[in-house]
Amino acid sequence: MIRAILLDDEPIILNELASLLKTDERVEIIGTYTDPLQLMQEIPMLRPDCIFLDIEMPGMSGIELAEQLGSNNITAEIVFITAYNHYAAQAFDVSAIDYLLKPIRPERIRKAVDKLVKLAAQKPQPIQGKWAIHSFGPFEVKQGQTSIRWARSKSRELLAYFLQHEGCWLSKYKLCDDQWGQYEPERALAYLQTSLYAMRKNLKDAGCTELRIEYANDRYILRVLEADWDLRMFETARRQFDQTASEEARRQALAVYRGEYLEGEDWIWSDITREAYRRQVQKLKKTVK
Repeated sequence: MIRAILLDDEPIILNELASLLKTDERVEIIGTYTDPLQLMQEIPMLRPDCIFLDIEMPGMSGIELAEQLGSNNITAEIVFITAYNHYAAQAFDVSAIDYLLKPIRPERIRKAVDKLVKLAAQKPQPIQGKWAIHSFGPFEVKQGQTSIRWARSKSRELLAYFLQHEGCWLSKYKLCDDQWGQYEPERALAYLQTSLYAMRKNLKDAGCTELRIEYANDRYILRVLEADWDLRMFETARRQFDQTASEEARRQALAVYRGEYLEGEDWIWSDITREAYRRQVQKLKKTVK
C-alpha cells in the first residue's frame, strides 16, 4: 500500500483530493495539510511514500517545498497539483513523477497511483553486508557483489565529488560552479537540486545509510560512517608509513591502490587529486626499507 500525504492551502480542494484517493484501496492517506511549515515539521516522523503537493501556496511554493524536502533527505515521490500548466518544467526539475491539473479528474488520479505502485514494485530490495566505496579503479559504491545502479550519471559524479571533499562544508554556489559552471546560475541551481534528489533517492532505495548528506545555511556536507573506503584505508596506511617507515604499512597502502583515482572518468575537477595520488604511489613504490 502507498502511504500518502496531501498538501493544499485550500481546504475544499484538499478534501476533494482526499475523497478521490480514498476510493483507491492501494493508497493510505497518513496526513493532510494546509500549512507547508507544519508538514516540514512532521514529515520525518510520518515517512510517506509520496506527497500530493499543491504548487501555488502563500509563503512557500510547492517547488520550494520539494527542494527543501530533498535537502533534508526526504525522498518521497512527488505528485504536483496545480491550476496552471506553466510549472511543468520546474516540477520535473525536482524529479516529480506526475503533474496533475485542477480540476482533478478521477482517471488522472488513478494513472498517478498506477505510476506510484509501479515505482514501488521496481525498487530494489536492500541487501545485507557492509558497504564498500571504491575510489581507486572504477568508481563504485557497493554492498557485497551488488553495486548501486544510478538513475542519473550526474548523481554518480556528484557523489564522487562529495567524497573528494568528505567532511568539508560546500556552498551550493561552489557546487554549481564546479559541476554546472557553463549554465546560468538559476539553471545550475535547478540541476543541483535535481541531481541531489536523485542521488539521495538512489542511496535510500539501495538501503545505504552509511553516506550521510547534511544541509545548513546554503551549504552541504557528506559524512562517511562505517563503510569500507579504499581511499580512507590508503590514507591511514600511508600516514603510518610516513611516521614509522613500516614496511607493512607501505604494503597495505599499495594493496588498496587497485587502479588510478576515479579511473576512466573524465571529470575535470578530479584531475589534480588523481595526479596527487599517482605521485604518492610512485613514492611508495620507490621506497625500500
